[in-house]
Amino acid sequence: MKPIRHSLALMVLVGAPHAVQAQETLEIVVPFAAGGATDIVARSFEPIFSEKLGVTSVVRNLAGASATVGTSEVAKSEGNPNIIGYEPAGALSIQPSLKDLSYGPESFTYICRTTSNPMFLMVSKSSDIENFDQLVATSQEEPLFYGSSGPGTLPQLAVAALVSESDLDAAHIPYSGSGPAMNALAGNEIQIFADTETVLTNYDLRPLAVFAEQRLEGYDEVPTIGELEGVPDMDFSVWQGVVAPKGISQERADQFTQACKATMESDEFKSFAERANVNIAYLGPDDFESFVKERFEANKQVLRDAGLLD
Repeated sequence: MKPIRHSLALMVLVGAPHAVQAQETLEIVVPFAAGGATDIVARSFEPIFSEKLGVTSVVRNLAGASATVGTSEVAKSEGNPNIIGYEPAGALSIQPSLKDLSYGPESFTYICRTTSNPMFLMVSKSSDIENFDQLVATSQEEPLFYGSSGPGTLPQLAVAALVSESDLDAAHIPYSGSGPAMNALAGNEIQIFADTETVLTNYDLRPLAVFAEQRLEGYDEVPTIGELEGVPDMDFSVWQGVVAPKGISQERADQFTQACKATMESDEFKSFAERANVNIAYLGPDDFESFVKERFEANKQVLRDAGLLD
C-alpha cells in the first residue's frame, strides 16, 4: 500500500460537530443519471483524481429534482472528508433561486472548476429540420417539445430564454439527466434539446445553433444564436466543478484541490477532453467560489427575464 494511503487513512479531520476520520474510499456524488454529459466527464475524472489523491473512490449517481438530491447529499454531509460532489452549473447557480432548498452557494467547501463548454441547440439527425427557420416554422404548425436534464437546469434555461426571445413555440419536458432525455429524443417524445458538444457527438445529433458569442472551431457552418434573425445574443455555457461539505479540515480541502489541479494537468484527462471535445477550464477554490456566486446572481436575472422567476 502506498504511504500516502496510510497517511490519509490515519488522519483525523476536525471541524464538524464531531471528528470524522478520512477513509481509503472516497464517494464522488454525480447528481444526474448515468449516461449524461456530467456523468461522462465525471467518470473520466474519477480514476485520475483517485490516483492523484491516493485513495480508492467510487462514483455514485444520485439523480432527482434537477440535480438537487445529490447536491443536497453533499451539503448535508458537514465535516465528512470522504464525500465530494462532481457538480453541474444548475445545481449550484440556478436551483437555489427556484426552490426552497437546504443549501445555497454558501453551503460548500469549493475545490475546483474543471470544465466549461457552450451549449448547442440540437435536433435528432433523423429529423427533417435542418436549420432554425425550419424549426420555428414547424413549431407554428404543430406542437413541439424540448427536453432538459431537469427543471431549472442550464439546458432548460437556455431554450426557455430562446423561446421567450423568438417565434419558436415549444413546451418543456424535464428528465432526470441528459441520458434519459436522449432516449426521449430518439423516441420523438421531444424534438429539441440543448447541451454541450459531448452530448452532440456521443449521440450523433444535428446542431442548429450555438449559445456562444462566436462560432466555434470545427462548427463553422453552425450559427450563433445572435446570428438568427430577430434573436439577441445568448451565451450559455455548461460548467462543472468539485465541491466538498463544509466543515472539513483545510488540510483535506488542500489535498482535494491539489489532486484536482493535477488531474486537469494530466495527459490522461487532456486526452479524454480532446476526444470528447470538452474544454478544460480549471479554477482554484477561491476563484471557483467567486465564479459560482457571480453566476448565481446573473442567472437569477435570466430566470426573471425568461418568466421563470417572480
